[in-house]
Amino acid sequence: MITPSIKGILKTFRTNKILNKIASGKIAYFENKVEGIAFKCVHSVIGKPSRYYAKHFGRDEFEIDFDSVHVIMAVMEGNPVSKERYDKYHLILGNFWNGNINIYPRERQWVISG
Repeated sequence: MITPSIKGILKTFRTNKILNKIASGKIAYFENKVEGIAFKCVHSVIGKPSRYYAKHFGRDEFEIDFDSVHVIMAVMEGNPVSKERYDKYHLILGNFWNGNINIYPRERQWVISG
């Protein structure tokens, strides 16, 4: 069993790894396993906020605000992931964090068009 102090050290290490990757200007990939969301941070213009993209289990990628609570929580509580895992995230079937809402694959999702 991992003691609380070791958990805190590991959490700080993962957070620093994500923040260092973002600050380096490279594309950063990380996830929040509790919410089942993976994120991609892409730098576009120096001096402007980076662009963030997110994927839920079983859902396609969408752009998300850099100051979203989901992004902040993923940086503080999440884990770095590889590009390969991020690229396949929408193919992973999963349940929403409370376990009551099923996330269906793309083929079974409703489409709203205007």
